[in-house]
Amino acid sequence: MRVDRLFWLAVVVSSGACVNGLPYGLEPLPADEDDTYEPVVTAPDCRPNNDGVIERDEMPFVVGAVARIRVGEGPLAVDVDGFEDESGEITWDFSTPEPASQPLGRLELQTMGGQWYAADFPGAQYAGPLNPGGSLRGAVRVDDTGVSLLGSASEDQNPPEGRTHLIYNAPVTLYPFPLQEGARAVSNVTATNALLLGLPTALQDTYDVAVTARGKVILPDLILHNTLRVTLRLRRTLVVGDVQQVTHVFVHECLGEVARIVSPTARLAETLPDNFTTAQEMWRLSL
Repeated sequence: MRVDRLFWLAVVVSSGACVNGLPYGLEPLPADEDDTYEPVVTAPDCRPNNDGVIERDEMPFVVGAVARIRVGEGPLAVDVDGFEDESGEITWDFSTPEPASQPLGRLELQTMGGQWYAADFPGAQYAGPLNPGGSLRGAVRVDDTGVSLLGSASEDQNPPEGRTHLIYNAPVTLYPFPLQEGARAVSNVTATNALLLGLPTALQDTYDVAVTARGKVILPDLILHNTLRVTLRLRRTLVVGDVQQVTHVFVHECLGEVARIVSPTARLAETLPDNFTTAQEMWRLSL
């Protein structure tokens, strides 16, 4: 039972990415029929040129900004490669199902100041949610070289589900700047004396991040040209087992992450192709 739980936990703290620079989460919140959208008071100072290249100043981070996502839980049939439209542009159509049919999740970026784990991540500026409720946070650093994940921790120091506290021995590059077709970053990191939901463990992670395509993304509320598909391949070894997972993240200038498709997990000895056809989860930016 303990081994099975740790294997499941192997992908709980797998990565962070951005919607307006916000590390995203996996667990959706129930939709609220009385939910009222509240716009961010301070708009990001970002001027996109829609050239398919995302520079540092085209991925803004706004503390307090709240992004709304609709989360689909698998197994889901997906087409990660997309199709060519009449003009020859690669197109990913994420306009269905209707957003109201899926749970609503919220992502809010916080500063590291005042977090109980802030002293463990002196190089991080932001604490981003790794689930829409924000109970799990990623320590994120942003500089001219890219967006990096330094580790993760529970939002509360002693949550009922058990504390998560994971410090990497080196930063994990999630988005290398400039982000464009062909860009790639590989990070090999370890975390010792880690806690995942209260369970002690140690792990070795390899993050292989590459921009693998550019095209048009159709969302329920937006059509975005020159959006980048960033493929993240995670290979994780724990003291009790191993796991791998492939995630395709769709990133657009000034909006950040607008959609995400997550593969099922597999053991390292198994085959897990980038063009998987069944997803464990999928989420989309939506009202």
